[in-house]
Amino acid sequence: MRLKNLKLENFRNYETAEISFSDGINILIGDNTMGKTNILEAIYVLSLTKSPRAGYDTDLIRLDTSKAIVTGEVLHDDVIKQYEVEIDKFGKKVYINKFQIKKISEYISNFCVTSFLPNDIEIIKGSPSIRRNTLNIQIGTIYNNYLKNMNEYNSLLKMRNEYLKRLNINALSDTKYLDIINEKMLEVSVKIYYFRFYYLNLINAKIEGIFKKLSGISGLQVIYQNNLGITEYDEEKIKKVLLNKWKNNFNKELMQGMTLFGLHRDDLVFLVNGHDARIYASQGQQKLIVIAYKIAELLIFKELKKEYPVLLLDDVFSEIDIKRRNNIIKYLKSDMQVIITTTDIEDIDINLVNSARIYKIKNGIIKLNKGGVRNGRRKGTR
Repeated sequence: MRLKNLKLENFRNYETAEISFSDGINILIGDNTMGKTNILEAIYVLSLTKSPRAGYDTDLIRLDTSKAIVTGEVLHDDVIKQYEVEIDKFGKKVYINKFQIKKISEYISNFCVTSFLPNDIEIIKGSPSIRRNTLNIQIGTIYNNYLKNMNEYNSLLKMRNEYLKRLNINALSDTKYLDIINEKMLEVSVKIYYFRFYYLNLINAKIEGIFKKLSGISGLQVIYQNNLGITEYDEEKIKKVLLNKWKNNFNKELMQGMTLFGLHRDDLVFLVNGHDARIYASQGQQKLIVIAYKIAELLIFKELKKEYPVLLLDDVFSEIDIKRRNNIIKYLKSDMQVIITTTDIEDIDINLVNSARIYKIKNGIIKLNKGGVRNGRRKGTR
């Protein structure tokens, strides 16, 4: 899978920009606020239709304009396809080869990326919802059915919460409808639990060895913390425990008007030798844990899909010593497309630099140092 070129129109602070990438290593160099991270963000949006850092999709639209467009040509299985994401105040539209895809879930999983961005440290330090969202994205880029199951679950969850509120207001309402929702939620829940248990087993088979190579520390594992107390996938046990949770806590859920048990409350805990990394690991160790998690994702994708996703690295080598930088670089394979941003080329191994296509971004101008690129000019500020 290779991103051949990228075009931006009114995206963030770019009025227009177009850039062609090499099939191997690509390095974007520039000071902070020059727009290099916006390039990675645009690629992420092209893949997943949403930003990893924007609060609202409309934040991606350049000031004083009405619509942002990200377009890219991707080589996959010897065929080039054009992908496009169009965002305006009414929502977003997605296209493959200029044909509109009505469901976002059917667009995602076609062009896949794995990324390490500075705010990914929140996977360790942040709320459970961040870890759930990351996990959903990781599984969803491999299995499109997972996204469809999640969409169905979220719709049922909304229906269930609304009906609980209705029952709380009107105690005479029929609970049979709630039983129907429960039954459907159980059906889709076991499918999602299967994917999560399966994927996290794959993660744990790899992440300890990767982290030890990066940091010299052994004993990293990811614990799937669900409020059912289930430690391994068992369809009948999951259904039984979840149904009992709902029955035994019906009055509590009724009073709060929300579903208190289920996969929407799941969390992940990163343990190093049995200790919670959120509390006991240093900032540098937490960064390496997240990098190990992302490398494991990358390797799993390769094993299951027989190719690598495009790897996006935003300032990943800063604040990491040379030894650990080199340990990370060992995972960058020749058949992998990598797009890296940095403020200082000295942070990056010379052998990597010598094999890379290098771009300099200054005052909104994308200038190629090696190879060919069309200039993109940034206008205005954000």
